[in-house]
Amino acid sequence: MPRRLVNLALLVVVPLLVATGLLAWVTSGAIAIALLVMHRVAGVGVVLVLAWKYGIARRSVRRRSRGGSGLSLAVGGLASIALLLVLGLGLAWSMGIVSFDRPLTYSLLNVHVFVGVALVPLMVAHAARRWESRPALADLGSRRVVLRALAVGIGAVVATAALDRAGLARRSTGSRAAAAFSGNDFPLTIWAFDAVPTIDAAIWRLQVDGEVASPGAIAYDELVAMPVTERDALLDCTGGWWTEQRWRGVTLADLLARHGVRASARRVDVVSQTGHAWSFLIGEADRLLIATHVGGETLSAGHGYPARLIAPDHRGFQWIKWVSQVHVA
Repeated sequence: MPRRLVNLALLVVVPLLVATGLLAWVTSGAIAIALLVMHRVAGVGVVLVLAWKYGIARRSVRRRSRGGSGLSLAVGGLASIALLLVLGLGLAWSMGIVSFDRPLTYSLLNVHVFVGVALVPLMVAHAARRWESRPALADLGSRRVVLRALAVGIGAVVATAALDRAGLARRSTGSRAAAAFSGNDFPLTIWAFDAVPTIDAAIWRLQVDGEVASPGAIAYDELVAMPVTERDALLDCTGGWWTEQRWRGVTLADLLARHGVRASARRVDVVSQTGHAWSFLIGEADRLLIATHVGGETLSAGHGYPARLIAPDHRGFQWIKWVSQVHVA
């Protein structure tokens, strides 16, 4: 396959890998599944294309090392290391070699994501320094080139299907099962950017404001005294694990009804004491739960005490912990 076509393919597919992986987090249902399938196929496709890229890179490094192109080599080297690390971790995850709790207590799927995001600017910087204009793009469409490209695409699909069969059982998101219906005994937040806050329920208040007739704050005792709803819901964490638990609390619809939602309301912003927040359509309020208990146990501090959001069909980072404000807009 021509050198320029190989480089252009990598320049397109690597950002596609990052985009499909990240977009799959904030979508749900069939769209998220389709994005994740594209993500896996594109990843395997990159592995196949690297067979050509290896020969190109070896000749280029030999030539530039004699010419003293230190910065160009450094950028290309960093991009290569990042790409190999991303692909290696992705394949190891798909095959079940690594998981959210092995070989480290920190999920290597998160490392896969972080390095993947960092790879994009490295690829762009490398391409900017090594951009080629020949052969012309029109000359890259020969029958032989098209057949090779088709072979790579078909090979990527077949290899992805084989990896999906060979790997350990997981959801379409790639997440693997953790303890189910276990009370607080399931994994804590793996991203762990926020320290677990110490909250005194006696002084904690849940503020409800925005497009409501009666804005105000609710104490913990008032919240647990409201009509209770129990719901089994599946938490699928982007750290690579999922668990189904029985949650108990107050539906967001009941909470908002207490304060009188205005007809102009369109969305609800749920805000954590740490500042983390997510927006939901007002029509989802009946499905969302402000939970105070899991499996009959009071939520632990790590799982969001005194109250966390339960958001079925949304990824784990949207299940806001340590809820301190519900803002209607």
